Amino acid sequence: MVKPDLQVVMLGPLVVRQRGQELSLGPQLRRVLLIRLLLENSRSVPVDVLCEDVWQGRPPPSAVATLHSHVSRLRDVLEPKRSRRAGHEVLARDSTGYALRLPEEVRDTVHFERLVVGARQLLADGRAAEARAEVDRALALWRGSAFADVEHHRFAMRESARLSELQLQAVELRTDALLNEGEYERAVLVAEDLTARHPLRERAWNLLLRALYLSGRPADALQRFAEVRRRLGEELGVDPGPELQDTHQAILNHDIRLPHPPPRRSTDARHQGLGEPLRKREPLDLIPRPAQLPADLSTFVGRPAQLARLWESVDEEHPETAARAVLIDGVAGSGKTALAVHWAHQAADTFPDGQLFVNLRGYDQAGRPLSPVEVLDDFLCAFGVLLERVPAGLDAKIAMFRSLLAGRRVLVVLDNARDENQVRPLLPGTRGCMVLVTSRTQLPGLIVTNDVRPMTLGVFSSEEARQAMSQRLGADQIEAHPEAVQDIIDLCGRLPLALAIVAAVAQTRPNCVLTHVADELRRTRGILDLFTGDDANTNIRTVFSWSYQALSADAARLFRLLSLARGAWISTAAAASLAGVTISTVKPLLRELTRQHLLSVQCPDRYVLSGLIRAYSSELADSYDSAVDRRAAQARLSRYLKTFPPVTVHPETGMRLQRK
Repeated sequence: MVKPDLQVVMLGPLVVRQRGQELSLGPQLRRVLLIRLLLENSRSVPVDVLCEDVWQGRPPPSAVATLHSHVSRLRDVLEPKRSRRAGHEVLARDSTGYALRLPEEVRDTVHFERLVVGARQLLADGRAAEARAEVDRALALWRGSAFADVEHHRFAMRESARLSELQLQAVELRTDALLNEGEYERAVLVAEDLTARHPLRERAWNLLLRALYLSGRPADALQRFAEVRRRLGEELGVDPGPELQDTHQAILNHDIRLPHPPPRRSTDARHQGLGEPLRKREPLDLIPRPAQLPADLSTFVGRPAQLARLWESVDEEHPETAARAVLIDGVAGSGKTALAVHWAHQAADTFPDGQLFVNLRGYDQAGRPLSPVEVLDDFLCAFGVLLERVPAGLDAKIAMFRSLLAGRRVLVVLDNARDENQVRPLLPGTRGCMVLVTSRTQLPGLIVTNDVRPMTLGVFSSEEARQAMSQRLGADQIEAHPEAVQDIIDLCGRLPLALAIVAAVAQTRPNCVLTHVADELRRTRGILDLFTGDDANTNIRTVFSWSYQALSADAARLFRLLSLARGAWISTAAAASLAGVTISTVKPLLRELTRQHLLSVQCPDRYVLSGLIRAYSSELADSYDSAVDRRAAQARLSRYLKTFPPVTVHPETGMRLQRK
């Protein structure tokens, strides 16, 4: 087997290093493919199995061709100097599929397991201090949950659960080593944390009882035994097992013994606090520490006011004013996720006990939002709870999740939320933690009942839009074509996603000049063809469609008809005339559109349909409403405007505006 100078890190987000330098693995799908092959330990995986697993049971028609393309790119990364004609030794092809042939020692998972085995043997040999040092090195390899990039992929769940269990055993082994070293008080701290995170794990309770007794607190040990006996009875309907029962009896008989007794320590020193002072709990004592944040965008710009407000929410000098949760809402493509992830990376050190992230898929091509039950299962597993120990009911899952987070500082990012009911069960119960929620819709229920602080994210300012273009295209291009850049910014409505798509068009077209892009946008104004592509997440039509599909049928019809109104804004009464309904009927429909950020409110009773959204609305009207219906709607609006003629003029466009 080839022995490339590679190091593969999978105890957290996937990282591959060559001679100490991190390799660029490319998009998420490529990382998923690489992990799928790594899990096979050099065995070949058929192409159809790879397609099924990488796309989670829903491979597109082009899956095989796409897979081959990603394999080719991975080969370029892993074996950059090898000629294609010479064949590939690392990512090899056989008659049925692909195999990633790497020696097992390059993987941090293998290194972790070997360290744990070695630590266990050292402890059995009576070398407790060396055993603890070895297990500390093993635990330090973890940077989050195992295989964090594929946490929702079924093919990785079994191995991830196995490693999480081994990680938990390593923490228990560390506690054993502390006891055998005579570090009883430190062992109590670690065991307390274990039982809080795993309230039904008898091995953890056994360690806590022994540590409490040996630290001179037998009464506390007996009280904790009563607690675990009650928990096991109420939740599982069983009594404590033989090992726990034996420890309880040994405490009653004052006969707790260790297999490898530590050096004798002064009773006075232990009880009067004259020995080695207790150290502060370090992150190692609180593992696993999930680090699930996606990568920060290198092209992130602007948003200083919003970043400042987020920092105000964790003001440690004035905790009484700090927010426990912040909701970032805004129109599709405004950069809500980018802002949340960027700030979360900046604030990661403020939350040393972990950072959780989940895409709730409230507005997503997958079509089905994640349920709180699914998310809680994943979050609990991220904290080391075995799947078989996760309780079945939603309320029990919520209770366990909030118990795990109590007393910790954890940041939870809930991206792409659909509604309040999807978010409420995922809110921690203590202020030490913080939650960032992003959603396309306003969620007033969270603001009213859950003390969530709202923050609406608008489009870029002109300066931010220019900075964003400069980040993607380079300052030289921006300075060379200032007028074209300003036209692009205006025609994109300063929407971050639209600007990013146009920048990508300019980057990928050979010999493309920004003036050509600006000319094309002017020629096709009102048409979204330049903003479309194969990737659903960067296709403006598709991205807008996820908000449109969330509308009720009546609100969707009103949204389509609003593009027929040519004024800069429209009133409630005019919207009612356009739709052919009463004012009382149209008001909740307008509220629904504004909650989804498909319609904005300039001031009371002035509703505005912005440029790109207006273009999308117009396309939908042409597709779904007949010419007869569109003419009838325009006729109704015309009759209304004749009855209530426009009396004001727009200060910039000179357009006559209708009054209420």
